[in-house]
Amino acid sequence: MHSGVANDEGDQVLGRVQSLVRAFALLDELAMTQGLSLSELTRRVKLPRSTVHRLLTTMEAMRYVEFHRNRHEWAIGLQAYTVGAAFAQSRDLGQLGRPIMRSLMSEVDHPINFVLPGLGGMYYVAQETAEGGSRPFIRTGARLPMHTTASGKVLMAHWQDDELERFLDRRFFEKSTARSIVAPAALRDELGTIRNRGYAIDDEEHADGLRCVAAIVFDRHGLPKAALSISDSVGRLSQSRIDEMGPTLVHTANQMSREIASQLGF
Repeated sequence: MHSGVANDEGDQVLGRVQSLVRAFALLDELAMTQGLSLSELTRRVKLPRSTVHRLLTTMEAMRYVEFHRNRHEWAIGLQAYTVGAAFAQSRDLGQLGRPIMRSLMSEVDHPINFVLPGLGGMYYVAQETAEGGSRPFIRTGARLPMHTTASGKVLMAHWQDDELERFLDRRFFEKSTARSIVAPAALRDELGTIRNRGYAIDDEEHADGLRCVAAIVFDRHGLPKAALSISDSVGRLSQSRIDEMGPTLVHTANQMSREIASQLGF
């Protein structure tokens, strides 16, 4: 089944960057084969030969595709595999952490999340909930803003100063609820509190009625890699309950850091 390419009018309506749409269409086609000639690619994506060649040579320079000169065929390049491997590792990290997540969920009786940073926010890649327990507010696969989530804030709190300042200076932060912290000065103060306390709290900052507490997961170099979080409704997750569980969550996140690092060497 061929991916094709949306027409110019459709691209404009959807606000797409046309060259990106076309480049990904080429990648989609190459991903389904061991290699394709320029003529075959041109036929499949229904674009001018000169356009396809220009896109391919640009992608070749970035190592997303490669040209097999002996066969006169284009194929997926090393960088495309690297991106795919990064996604696969993200899923692996969540799977490797599941025994620890299950143990923590049994101890605290709240939904547990494993969250990774990515382009544009925090990605919820694994989750553990008790059968018949609280319905999770956030589903696996969701992407949420960094500044409104405990997971995002605990990661930001462990960034180097220059990295944090670049992030704060170049963005406009939108409110998700009336409690969202959006002023850079207020965010800096909040992150200082998180560093001193050891864990972050989302007190209805992302969604009304939801609270979350998160601790950092480090890689083997001591750099922030992910977040382990506990989330639930405000009725079940009181401030006193958070204060009680916070140190346990930090201890568990440190345990996860050691175990995942020893298994993956990340």
